[in-house]
Amino acid sequence: MKIDLRAYRTFQALILGGLGIFLLAKIGDGRILLYINQRFVILILMAALILLLLGQVILAARPRPGGSYGTIADEQPGHPSEQDHNHAESRTGWGLWLLALPLLAGLLIPQRPLGSSAAALRGFSSGTGLVNSGGDPLSIPPGQRNVLDWIRAVDAAPNPGALNGQDADLEGFVYHDPRLPADHFIAARFSVTCCLADAAAIGVEVAWPSSAGLKDNAWVRVKGKMAMQQKGGRNIPVLAAESVDSVQAPEQPYLFP
Repeated sequence: MKIDLRAYRTFQALILGGLGIFLLAKIGDGRILLYINQRFVILILMAALILLLLGQVILAARPRPGGSYGTIADEQPGHPSEQDHNHAESRTGWGLWLLALPLLAGLLIPQRPLGSSAAALRGFSSGTGLVNSGGDPLSIPPGQRNVLDWIRAVDAAPNPGALNGQDADLEGFVYHDPRLPADHFIAARFSVTCCLADAAAIGVEVAWPSSAGLKDNAWVRVKGKMAMQQKGGRNIPVLAAESVDSVQAPEQPYLFP
C-alpha cells in the first residue's frame, strides 16, 4: 500500500504525538509505574516531550499540497521547481504500522499486574543483590517491613537468628508453591529494578492452617511472628501467621529495590 508523502508525514507526526500524549497520560495517572521503576520516570517524561516535538517538526516540514516543500529557492524566479518530482513521491504504509505498534499495544492490551502465573514461569529470586540497593533494611521497624525489606534484612543480618520472633505485618498476593506443605503459601510481590522485562518474583513463606482455602493471586495482609529456617544451606524467613485477611490489590503492586 502506497501513501503520498504529505499524508505519510501527517500520519507519522500524529503517531509520534499520540505516543507522547499516551506516555504523559500514564505519568499523570501514575500507571507508568506498572511498566518501569520509579527512578526512570524522568527519562520517560523527556522521551514524551521529544516525541511531541518531533511530531511538530514533521508536520511543519511536510510537502505543501501539490508536492512543493515551499522552500525559498522554489519561490525565486527562474529557479527549477521540485514540484514535478515531489508530487509523485510516496511511501509504503507498512512503516506507519510498525511505528504505531507501541501505541496500539499500550491502548489495546489491558494493564494487568504480574501475578502467580508469571511467578510460576519465572521462579522466585533468592534476594541476592538486593542487600545494598535501598539503605539498611535492619533499620526499618519489623512491623513496617514489606516483602522485599524482609528478604534484604535476612541477607543483611550478621546473625539471621536474631530476627526470630520479630513481628511482621506485610501484604502480597497468594502463590501456592507445590513444593511447600499444604498448610504453607507464599506472600509474593514482584520487584522491578528497571522495567517489567527484569521483574523478579519475591516472597515470604507463610505458615497458615487454612492455606489451601486461599486462591492464587488473591491479595492478603498477613500478621504474625517471623522465624528463620535452614533450607538448602540458606536462611529462609517463614512467617507463622496469626491472621490472614483479604485486602484490595494496591494501586502500585510492584516493589522497587
